[in-house]
Amino acid sequence: MRRFVSDFLLPVVRGGAVHISRPLGLGSVGRMLEELPVIENAALEQLAVYRVASATRVSPVTAPPPFDETTLRLGAALHDLLALGHPDLGGSRSRRADRVAAAALELAAIGPPPTAREAVNRHSLLARLPEIVRVDRTVHFWLGRQTFVGRRPPPRVTSMPKLRRVRIEQTSRSWLREIGIPVVGRQAFLALNVASPLGEALDPLRLDPPVAWGRLLPVLRFPALARVVAGQAVGLGVDRSGDALADALYRFASFHDPPAGVDASPEAVAFAVRFLAHIVWLDVLFEHRVEKPASADIDSTDSIDRTLEPGVDLAVMLTAASRTARALVWPADIPETGDLADAFRARLDALAKRAHIHGMPRYAAAAGIAELAVAPATRPDVSMSPTV
Repeated sequence: MRRFVSDFLLPVVRGGAVHISRPLGLGSVGRMLEELPVIENAALEQLAVYRVASATRVSPVTAPPPFDETTLRLGAALHDLLALGHPDLGGSRSRRADRVAAAALELAAIGPPPTAREAVNRHSLLARLPEIVRVDRTVHFWLGRQTFVGRRPPPRVTSMPKLRRVRIEQTSRSWLREIGIPVVGRQAFLALNVASPLGEALDPLRLDPPVAWGRLLPVLRFPALARVVAGQAVGLGVDRSGDALADALYRFASFHDPPAGVDASPEAVAFAVRFLAHIVWLDVLFEHRVEKPASADIDSTDSIDRTLEPGVDLAVMLTAASRTARALVWPADIPETGDLADAFRARLDALAKRAHIHGMPRYAAAAGIAELAVAPATRPDVSMSPTV
């Protein structure tokens, strides 16, 4: 327990070298919970401090995240996923790798967070996953070379550097973007994202695994967190983040996503479409406040007549939605007249032009999604507006 906190969880949250030891399971978590009353408070207090710092980046924190069974299960699941890349495991296709992946899946399978505070608590532990890198070192010497994957070379290999002409070549590779999750551990990693979806929601441009609405919706139902996620999407660029979320909506509505926290019901699809409209509303609202010059007008021909332009999927989706049911893109509490309404109407017109020029092959699919969203009477609590 003491080593797991100080050598693994602390570096994961704070930064630093992460120590991977023997794979863990539910039994290991149970034994560590029994050791919790006797563990030294300094390590746990330090972990709590860094988790608070991580949590406050997305939400005000009134109390440190608890060190509980959920923390241990998520931490142990991450530990096992990292262990799958260890060279001593015998490769990702070995029987031992299968057992480690099964243990990681069992640990991570706790379901979506039930409250906004729990979502933030879990995120405070796993927020820095995209920053994890593996450092490989290749030692060159007069008789050849030897590579150490994710480990420091032992002193015997680097001894007498001048006589043996020792040279160390070091390479850092991103765990998520370059190394990737082994196929055997993919289900466990998806379960980890279901359990802690806020990191995925704040990174819509991720490539693998691509963002999935089934995992996002459980955390977006909390208005405070939905505001943070929408603000992040606007900050990353509405065209880029909107394209990623719209593309994910095609997969979600056609049931091509792996099983996750939410099924593609009409209410869920309607919420997703309204969230896309919401980030465009926010972008229009911020532009309207800044009062951009005419040369940057969103309705200018130059801004939409370019090949391979980002924002096409978003344009197609919102154009289809606005033509199917205006309520999908226009909140009931926003008046139809006024400067803001005129600015958003101009943005919708610009999106329609962009969709017509570049995106008509996907329009039929987007129209089908919009029709699914309005098939029954949607619940009033799933509507989004710029003032949420």
